[in-house]
Amino acid sequence: MGGGPLEGTDDPFVAEAERTDMVTNYNERFSDGPEMEENAESDGQTAEEATADQIEVSTRLKTITDPNMLNGSLNESFGVSNDSPYSTPAPSGEFNSHETDEHSPPLAALQTQYAPIQDSTFEDNLSYEQSIMKSEAEKNPFVGRLESIEELMREYEHGSDSYRQKIQKLAEKHGKIRRCRGDGNCFYRALAFAWFERLLHSRSHHLIQKALDTIKSTSDLLISASFQQEVIEDFYEGVYQLLQSISKGNVNDESLWSMFQVGMTSNCIVWYFRAVTSAFLKKNREEFEPFLEVDMDMDQYCGKFVEVMDKEADHIHVTVLTRALQIPVEIAYLSGSNALEEVNFHEFYPEPEENNGVPTVPLKPLVLLYRPGHYDILYRNE
Repeated sequence: MGGGPLEGTDDPFVAEAERTDMVTNYNERFSDGPEMEENAESDGQTAEEATADQIEVSTRLKTITDPNMLNGSLNESFGVSNDSPYSTPAPSGEFNSHETDEHSPPLAALQTQYAPIQDSTFEDNLSYEQSIMKSEAEKNPFVGRLESIEELMREYEHGSDSYRQKIQKLAEKHGKIRRCRGDGNCFYRALAFAWFERLLHSRSHHLIQKALDTIKSTSDLLISASFQQEVIEDFYEGVYQLLQSISKGNVNDESLWSMFQVGMTSNCIVWYFRAVTSAFLKKNREEFEPFLEVDMDMDQYCGKFVEVMDKEADHIHVTVLTRALQIPVEIAYLSGSNALEEVNFHEFYPEPEENNGVPTVPLKPLVLLYRPGHYDILYRNE
């Protein structure tokens, strides 16, 4: 990897924090950059064609980086546009329901801001609606600042009693929320940021080293699932370097947040987590294939719904990624249903590990908030 960190620091992730004032110009310059293409969906796709698709995606991601604007080894690791179009949702499931949330602006209201399409087909209308959703999502940062849970309560001030009662119950044990952009990548982005932040605050050499060992093992996992090393190498190194920087004390809250505002950094972490999810599914297809809700095999499913950016995460993706990375996660499911008076929590805990018969120091569970079609990060009161 070429290039070096900014003058005055030897760590590319510390240097990244100093580039914050360049982010706006970068986003504007590449706002119309090339989009990631979906993998071929043909049933007869050969291994060579699949490999060519992977290399093509990797090449498209890398070539949009402007070395004169954003140099350094971090930026060459993360060469992807921050222009993330909102795509068609993944198969439905409890964690992928697309019922309209009461706080979300209705599509009809949003459409009044845009010129109507005359003589449009179904595909035209679908593309039009997605462009509206994309435009609205891009008004928000990839990862927001910490907010009081009171801000969430204000969203539902004029909503249903069911929502308000559940949020009041939620606020009894959760005082903060951090929002993530609703671009179809919110689960992966929320999990990644919450994990890195938790490791940063833990100041535990054991937990950080365990995370480093886990990420190191994912490289072999991806290669065993037929990902090409030249495709994944830069993405892997970027994630691993971030963890190393955390372990060395070279990252703080502000620099971590700033890194996630850079599209190529944030999106490449998301893509690598997607690749890990895909590889784990393929290596354990006998266990998970019976639970697929679409008529396709595991390779087709991963190519269409997992590896492609902007495809929303379903329950199976949450289960797989938390197992693959050995991260305990609790997800608060907030819906307008009157069936429950409180927010229902779903636990995704990896198998407990032992060292010479002694349980290892556990990572405190990350807490995510799920509202129909979207994930944010919750912070439990200490």
